[in-house]
Amino acid sequence: MLFTFKKESGIIILSISVYIIKKGEKMNFRSKITIFILAALFSIVSFGSLAFADKDITSQLKIEPKSIKSSGREWSIDISGQNVKEGDWATFRAENISLIPGNSVDLEYNNDKIGSISVDKIYSDGHGLNVSSVVREDENAKPGSTVWQGKIVFNKNIEKYANFKTSISNNNTNYFSYVNRDVTVETKIIGSTTLKGEDVKLTKQPLININKTTTGLSGGQFNSNSGGSVFGPTIVYSKNDPIKAGSKIKITMTEDSSIRFDDKTYPVGSTVLLNRMRESITASTPVNKYGVYFVGGPSMELKVVSRSEAEIVLEFIKDAPAVDGIYRGWISSIKVVDGSAIKNGTINNVKHIVDLVAPNGNTIDKRGFNGSAPIFGSNVETYAKIRKPEAKPQKPAPAPTPAQPQPAVEVPKDEKPSEAKVQAPNTGFEKSQNFIILAFAVLGVATAVVFRKKLAKIKI
Repeated sequence: MLFTFKKESGIIILSISVYIIKKGEKMNFRSKITIFILAALFSIVSFGSLAFADKDITSQLKIEPKSIKSSGREWSIDISGQNVKEGDWATFRAENISLIPGNSVDLEYNNDKIGSISVDKIYSDGHGLNVSSVVREDENAKPGSTVWQGKIVFNKNIEKYANFKTSISNNNTNYFSYVNRDVTVETKIIGSTTLKGEDVKLTKQPLININKTTTGLSGGQFNSNSGGSVFGPTIVYSKNDPIKAGSKIKITMTEDSSIRFDDKTYPVGSTVLLNRMRESITASTPVNKYGVYFVGGPSMELKVVSRSEAEIVLEFIKDAPAVDGIYRGWISSIKVVDGSAIKNGTINNVKHIVDLVAPNGNTIDKRGFNGSAPIFGSNVETYAKIRKPEAKPQKPAPAPTPAQPQPAVEVPKDEKPSEAKVQAPNTGFEKSQNFIILAFAVLGVATAVVFRKKLAKIKI
């Protein structure tokens, strides 16, 4: 059908028309009629593209935030509407609220995906500011966590339903800026209504003082939205106790640990980085006029030497940077082997040993840890009312059988079928005919003005 054409098709048609006009000043009547047809096609295509374009239905939906808890880490929102079409979308704004884990989650009803909700834009990020190395253009950045825009997009399946209601509960980390003074930050979600959560009070971040290089508690987390996971060691590093190239880190899961390493990520030979964490604040750390620290710096570079479900060995490719700090990076995905350790969205009993060994084989530090790994994700519940099928046209009742045979009525050969009984198929064109009529009207006026003088000179 004509109305399935893209807008670009109309642009191509218009370009061809302009090209013909420029190339042929001495056009005959037939050529000009061709241009008129092309211009008409362009108008139809343009109006058709406009009619079928994705639609912002933010004002038509109810986007109602319901709760903000735990300093913005946990929040919930209800979204409802009716007569939604494929490609329709809507947005909301979240201020100092945790992101959706993995930046996206599906909207489903009875195992039928009807759309998704995602992180569309990020306007500021407190954690990202902290791990920058210098102030740069961020001099005017104020303390906070993440200010972002959420976007709901619907697919074809939503058209099965007359109306819907989705409730989304989110749980994720929410990193607020580290600052050199006490600051109060508000949490807020803005949709059809606005919900303000409790203010978050940020306190002055303490300075680090590291005299010896040691291992620290490893970090890990799970993402229930994507099914992904990460795990990585921590090194508390002093430049006065340097780590040289060829040194190794060995992480071993104990037999009674609730997790094991998974080989889905970072195979043997992979290069991994341990990044300087934002807790690495010293007296010389840059800070802007609003008190936001800029803690970034060089990373430690290692490669994966060996790995198994119970043990991973990493080797330093280069000498560690001569910058005091706390360093951590992801080196593996993980899997749960003891489900009983999961309580309140956290995997406990993550028992492991971390060895830091010098190139000559001497142990720099060795420690055992019993940590935990949080599970982040979004819980989505959707209710929808299926659209009732359109009523089928009723067949006319059969004519009564005549009591006596009737003579056949001969139709004259030159008689044509009645045009009044001929019906065009329902193509959907009827809904757009007003736009098209308007387009042709405008086109007719424009072309009459432009070509009136030249057409008057044409001799037929």
